[in-house]
Amino acid sequence: KTEFVWVNERGMVVLKELKGTSNPNDIGKDTMIADMVAYVKRKMPLDADMVHICMGLSGLGFSGCKEELANALRKIERVAFVDVCSDVQIALDSAYEKDGAIVIIGTGSVGYLRKNGEGALVGGCGYIIDSSLSGYDLGREVLNAVCSEKDGRGEKTLLSELVFAEKNTTIAELVKETYLYGKAYVASFAPFVFTAYEQGDKVAKEILAKCVKEWERLLMGVYKRFGEETCEITLIGGLTKRFDVLSQFLSAEITEKISFKLPEKPIVY
Repeated sequence: KTEFVWVNERGMVVLKELKGTSNPNDIGKDTMIADMVAYVKRKMPLDADMVHICMGLSGLGFSGCKEELANALRKIERVAFVDVCSDVQIALDSAYEKDGAIVIIGTGSVGYLRKNGEGALVGGCGYIIDSSLSGYDLGREVLNAVCSEKDGRGEKTLLSELVFAEKNTTIAELVKETYLYGKAYVASFAPFVFTAYEQGDKVAKEILAKCVKEWERLLMGVYKRFGEETCEITLIGGLTKRFDVLSQFLSAEITEKISFKLPEKPIVY
């Protein structure tokens, strides 16, 4: 998702809107830039003499189109100032004024920290390379469990019942749609693992344990880079809503070295 908020010079919100992905690695940089420019032109308040724009978007680092997007936005009439940066940068700024550490657990998973004014990324290599706790990872494990049960490779699991009741489809269609719609579609299956786990499903519990164990590698990476005896990490992203469940799978080593908090306000503000 991409969340937009327009505020006036007094800081009053005049418009809030939610759109689909803006990651140039998913939709292509030309499409992303065209979408962002068209959106700003379409939604810019008519009574604004000048507009300042800040965009913190995922995927800018690897796509190399940060300046291209910024320059395209600067050409829009009445746009007086543009700041384009990574989503992890605005996420960190939403949580800490100076030094601090965040971990995003949404469709993907990434850590970012700032120590003595210097920023450092941990993970963030994308869903093809990284394996951690994310909507994509959980969704892929759900699909794997459902397909494995169906053809005899895996155990019986409540996940199959939940998926087919919700999706009203077949294995063949699930596979076809997975490759047709990609990352976001796979991530849409993540909620099933929490529902099944809360109903005592063994396979769902194993999936959560596996993904949280991978996530601990990311958390320890942030902890080591921060370089202090203990570290506070602000968690951001859709999966934070189920931290009550996820925290049950964290090891004693993690809970001894790292404390967790949730942001006081949405990143976009």
